Amino acid sequence: MIKTKIDLGVIQETLLIPLWARATELKQADPILLDSKSAEIVAAIDYGFEKFTHAKNSQVGACLRGMIIDNWTRNFLQQHPQGSVVEIGAGLNTRFERLDNNQVRWFDLDLPDVMALRKQFFQETERRQFIIASCLDTDWFERVKAIGTQPCMFIAEGVLMYLNELQVQQLFSNLLQEFPGSWFAFDSISPLFVKNQQRHDAIKHMAAKFDWGISDIRKIKDWDSRYHIMEVCTFKDLPAKYLKRFSLINRLLFSYIPPLRNTYRLALVKLG
Repeated sequence: MIKTKIDLGVIQETLLIPLWARATELKQADPILLDSKSAEIVAAIDYGFEKFTHAKNSQVGACLRGMIIDNWTRNFLQQHPQGSVVEIGAGLNTRFERLDNNQVRWFDLDLPDVMALRKQFFQETERRQFIIASCLDTDWFERVKAIGTQPCMFIAEGVLMYLNELQVQQLFSNLLQEFPGSWFAFDSISPLFVKNQQRHDAIKHMAAKFDWGISDIRKIKDWDSRYHIMEVCTFKDLPAKYLKRFSLINRLLFSYIPPLRNTYRLALVKLG
């Protein structure tokens, strides 16, 4: 089999970490996520995934992140079965395959090099469309609006930490202005995490750098009081059966050292 060559930008290349994580998870006796599509893609790509072999915390963490956002998205679709979901920085994510309810309108948004790769493994349909754009662009808003007035959910998984703070604030402001009442699910890291990113067990093998960090995600209300935080989750909040997959030292750090407990978290925010 002739494998697909990878030609991605520095930050875009990081999409291969969660792809590898989901594919690797299939080998577990009790998988956090069942994602055979990711395993098929990994097998079809010419890339040195073996460099992530010892990135066990990232492997588990990426799958838990995916599970949490999946659960929030399911909740959204239960309330709004015909709503719209926009994956910002979709990469090679397979969330549509995991969650499609046969009614949702789904948009996968990413940069041109990523979309060129994505189109080799996924197809557009009437209800699932690809948008080639940056999340900082605004032209794509009309395309999402054109499908109807149902509520929207935006997802930025493993994206915002590569932007700077002004860019993150602008994205929030744009979504609030154009899609009031929408849900926004994303992950974020603390400034301490940014400062010590060279210790990250997967990112240390790549050229991409984290930029934006925030000490407490609730501080986004200082940007605009109309950002309503619906839920915040850190890995320490998860059941013990998942936490035991992390190394002992990381479990201790997550649980008992306050500055470290909040170095990484996921949030679900209602915009307006």
